[in-house]
Amino acid sequence: MRTQDIIRRAGKNLRQAKARTILTSLAIGVGSFTIALAMAAGNGGRNYIDSVVSGAGDMQTIQVNAKQAFSASKDDKPRKVGEEAPAATTNTYRELTPSDRGKIAKIDGVEKVLPVFSVDMYSVAANGSDEYEGYMKVQYDATAIDLTVGKLGEGNEILSGQVVLPHKYVESLGFKNAESALGQKVTAAFAAPDGSKFTREFTIVAVDKQPTSPLAFYQDEFRISNQDGEAIAKLQRPAGAPESYFALMVTAKDGANVDTVKQAIVGAGEYEAMTFAEMRTSIMQMVNIVQYGLMGFGALAILASIFGIINTQYISVLERTQQIGLMKALGARRRDIGKLFRYEAAWIGFLGGAIGVLMAYGITLLNPVIANVLSLEQGTVLLQMDWLMSAALVLGLMIVAILSGWLPSRKAAKLDPIEALRTE
Repeated sequence: MRTQDIIRRAGKNLRQAKARTILTSLAIGVGSFTIALAMAAGNGGRNYIDSVVSGAGDMQTIQVNAKQAFSASKDDKPRKVGEEAPAATTNTYRELTPSDRGKIAKIDGVEKVLPVFSVDMYSVAANGSDEYEGYMKVQYDATAIDLTVGKLGEGNEILSGQVVLPHKYVESLGFKNAESALGQKVTAAFAAPDGSKFTREFTIVAVDKQPTSPLAFYQDEFRISNQDGEAIAKLQRPAGAPESYFALMVTAKDGANVDTVKQAIVGAGEYEAMTFAEMRTSIMQMVNIVQYGLMGFGALAILASIFGIINTQYISVLERTQQIGLMKALGARRRDIGKLFRYEAAWIGFLGGAIGVLMAYGITLLNPVIANVLSLEQGTVLLQMDWLMSAALVLGLMIVAILSGWLPSRKAAKLDPIEALRTE
């Protein structure tokens, strides 16, 4: 028999037992649906996290802190009542210095080193409004800021004298809306080391937008340039105190391996370093664990469906014993009979896989609803089908079905035609 004739015959046999074919295919479809949906969730989740983490910092950026001395007390003997307990730990805090900055700047692969300044803002006011408490962030890099209105300079740069206004302060500071705040002035007050206060005036160039993502690294902060942050930090430094930094933000050169640069920094002195790429990797690991967990449940469903395929094929062999005998009597070879049942199993695997993939695709059409329920930004796509992987999944299920139907097909192929024709 020709292969196309066997395939056609296999499809006809399955149509004659529609109920059994559909039920067996649905059993496989449950596993296929779970795996396809897990792949879609993994694709969407990874892309979504990429967009969120990229808004937190440049993948070429490395945050460097001084390694802190830390030792625990070994005095754990019982103490008498009223006896003073020894210090539990010893921790010596060290900040980074210009010397550290210069040393790191000389490391191969480092493009620039920017100090991270921490400024303590006392209050902020605008247009004679009441004074409000708030926090000020020094924008040390070119991280993208999601804006409601306004725009920044080239490379998302905030220039000296400019400020990005947090959206929730618009009405409090007396502005009708975000658009009306552009170009207006805000006056920020800062605490000096002697207890007095000094002020600085900034021009509003943009108003930020609160991300809808619960994973976004966002705080309601007034953002100013690194130059302004350095100037304010110097005024807040006690008289005679040496210049120091909370951290250094190191940018690796284009083409340089960020991990290699990080290891070089750690080996250059008492430093601790972390890249935003590492942050991304750690979050991605959680997404992968969830994805593989769902795929595991799908695999269990497929494993259970294998026994359904074997059972279905054995029943089919028993019901069609006379038909098999007649086919052999008419010249059908053993391998043709075996192929017939294996192709029937392949059809079942194809139908089950296709049903599951199409069901998963149907769920992805609910992306707008899912984004709305989770209060995510409009247009967020958390479920993204990978059609190439879906096709591979269907093909894999066909192979699994063929292997599951191997023993029943062998039984059918080895039937004696005379004995088969005598069977009632």
